[in-house]
Amino acid sequence: MNSNFPGRDAYGTEKQMVSTKVLVHSRTVVEKDGYVSTGVLSHVEGEMIEIEMSEFKSFDLGDPVSLTIYSPVGIHRLQSTVIGKADGSLAVIFPPRSLIGLEEKREMPRIEVYHDGSFKRVVDKKGEALLQEAIDEAEVDAYIIDTELTVRNISYSGVGFQVMGASMLQPDDRVEATIKIGFELSCTLEIIRKESDGDQFFYGARFHNLDELQQRALRAFLLREQVAAYYKKKQEKAKPRSF
Repeated sequence: MNSNFPGRDAYGTEKQMVSTKVLVHSRTVVEKDGYVSTGVLSHVEGEMIEIEMSEFKSFDLGDPVSLTIYSPVGIHRLQSTVIGKADGSLAVIFPPRSLIGLEEKREMPRIEVYHDGSFKRVVDKKGEALLQEAIDEAEVDAYIIDTELTVRNISYSGVGFQVMGASMLQPDDRVEATIKIGFELSCTLEIIRKESDGDQFFYGARFHNLDELQQRALRAFLLREQVAAYYKKKQEKAKPRSF
């Protein structure tokens, strides 16, 4: 069962935007404290850029750097920070709204994870889920219970998660959830998609109304996970194949 859920991040009329993929293969100058080195931008996704360069050892994790990207759509200068290193490359933050003068079209990565969480639902005496309309308009004995979930993928816009047991959520439902991803993210989720596989159900859901602090914490978590996953994949590709 594939638990990747396509997101619905953009609605309505979309402006003409330039995909950040156009930056790949661009010559890129990296500068820190007066030291300058040149490399080639080899990968861009979400809020991470990888730059292949022979002098990567001259930079350390956490170093603030200035980037000058000579791309087919112009020269772009931005301030960034080194967040990853591997043999022959650096990973740096791709700041939001960094392509000055251009509309940006970014693909926010969906990160495969395995984290616990729960959501609250309202049930009657028989344990059957109650619609909000029934709760608001009728006098019924209702109970709030926590249902466990397992997060299987997450992005800046939402999550994909699985629940064991009977189906209780439908598309367009909203639930209050807590996701444990190194910190507890309490959030409202809108169900977008539902799939079943035997005795378990998979849901795709969108975050609603995260505050600024939650957005920053989620962005930091995603960035760490993205860098770790990307370099793990690079290491696996670099391993010699056995025949």
